[in-house]
Amino acid sequence: MSSYLICDVSVKDRNRLMEYLSLSERTLAKFGGKFLAQAGLVDVVEGDWNPQTIIIAEFPTMEKAREWYHSADYAPALSVKLKAIDRDMIIVNGVKTDT
Repeated sequence: MSSYLICDVSVKDRNRLMEYLSLSERTLAKFGGKFLAQAGLVDVVEGDWNPQTIIIAEFPTMEKAREWYHSADYAPALSVKLKAIDRDMIIVNGVKTDT
């Protein structure tokens, strides 16, 4: 069952953000991950949530998403992240389908 990493991001430093993206994007594939949404237009249709930037990545399992986050591959990006962005992030399991 797929799992989804969902981030609500606010940018602190655009130059550091570019560095972070360069370091992080190439690490996803090794763990079966891929971006589904990256800083696209957000349309709030209910509630008071007002996110600035939403990022969604898909992984084959929650364990793979966790492995990616805690990996040596992603560690350099995490060290830059603190200066680049503030974010709230969750990993959620998808819906099991009968295919």
